[in-house]
Amino acid sequence: MPAGTVDFQGKTFAFAIATAANPLIVSQGETFKQQAEKLGAKVTIYDNKGTAEAMLSNANLMVAAKPDVIVEYPSAADATSRVSQTFKRSGIPCISVNVPVEGCPLFNFDQPYLAGLGAEAMAKQMAARGWTGENTTVVIGQAAKYGPSVNIAVTSFYDKLSGLVPGMTHVPSRDITPSTTTIGGEQGLQVDLDFTADIAYPAMTRALQSIPANRHIVLYTTADDVTVAARRAIENAGRTRDAIVSGFGGNGDAVKALRANDGWVTEQTGFYAHWGEFVLAMVAAVQQGATLPELTSPPMVVLTKDNVDTYFTPGTTDLALMPELPANSRYLTGTGVLQKYANVTGAK
Repeated sequence: MPAGTVDFQGKTFAFAIATAANPLIVSQGETFKQQAEKLGAKVTIYDNKGTAEAMLSNANLMVAAKPDVIVEYPSAADATSRVSQTFKRSGIPCISVNVPVEGCPLFNFDQPYLAGLGAEAMAKQMAARGWTGENTTVVIGQAAKYGPSVNIAVTSFYDKLSGLVPGMTHVPSRDITPSTTTIGGEQGLQVDLDFTADIAYPAMTRALQSIPANRHIVLYTTADDVTVAARRAIENAGRTRDAIVSGFGGNGDAVKALRANDGWVTEQTGFYAHWGEFVLAMVAAVQQGATLPELTSPPMVVLTKDNVDTYFTPGTTDLALMPELPANSRYLTGTGVLQKYANVTGAK
């Protein structure tokens, strides 16, 4: 089917979001739903509620509804094998988002690649301030229950950063497990901040008590909503002047903070809020009979105060234009879906 001729008339799709408690995740499902329905499809959104129990229940509900394609954003990595078996038995094509589900092509960041770019940018920020492993604690905020496909972002960040910053002991990503807390003595601290602000704020408040007052702080987490909450804990502890932040996601709060130049110094983004359109393009590719790659990724870039207005309209948090798709995702332009948004470089 040529680009631009996608037709979903009469099709039904199911989208299980990880949790309705995270507004950014909700927006992904809504983006998908709104555009799919404009193209004639019917979409039902399911809430996995951040639990394995709801995820398993929704898998059965979706299969019973017999949609043409299922989109699954898992809420617990340790339940994905059971969900996978449910989908396989049904024979319904599926796509997974952010967390792998066996048998479902995955849409996600290339986490090690993007985290590596972010670490390089942060190392430059630390060098400009004279911050080293001798006077700085790097806090990485994991979301343990979402498994390695999410948390490899923070471990890869620490891996790369610890190899670039003077005075830091290099620690490979593979050596930082979900149960790891302190890393390299006082140089690193891993905290389970989960994926919501309600959990992140008190967890970060407690973590700060273990970081000596004479050490600088570098903060990096799995999502901007979590980063905002953790940063608020830093502010309430009176340690803002000695802390800099590297965000992940690219939401409106991060865009504003970068422009304000008040300690939020870098932002790894794969344009998370706009994933719905890419997932929709994957669904279109499935409908067109394409064989999808194991991983499809969004456009990815590190934002700073110097380039943020290239990608977001100056003075606003509105997306202006995303960079080009990575090579493994360029097949999406053949579906015609991305052209309807006209917000991805090279998708014509």
